[in-house]
Amino acid sequence: MRILIPVLSPKDCSDAFVSHAVKGASVVHVLLVLDSGSATDFGFKASEILNGRKTTDALKRSIRAHKKLCNDIIEWGSTIEKIAQIAEMKQVKKIVLHNAEKNPHFDHMQLQLQHHTQIPVEII
Repeated sequence: MRILIPVLSPKDCSDAFVSHAVKGASVVHVLLVLDSGSATDFGFKASEILNGRKTTDALKRSIRAHKKLCNDIIEWGSTIEKIAQIAEMKQVKKIVLHNAEKNPHFDHMQLQLQHHTQIPVEII
């Protein structure tokens, strides 16, 4: 099964999240969206490219430690739209999001994603 993990925060590389997220996956696509119009709630602003890259690399190492095939994708644009577009393009079975801080905006984000794609969204 192919899954997509968008990198939304530096806390996305926690081992507990990764072990749950990759369960049953054969290929994991890690997506970093650089959104110049991003609010501070989700994603990385263009000025935070280095932090986003470091988080992506740490997440990939953690996924590979679970013996899963993994690749990364970096895109510029609207976070929600890019997540939906890449998920459909890569034909993933689900999109997995990490809600490390129990952010109430994740419910809204999940609804927005479901509006843009039919691919199921799982929040861990």
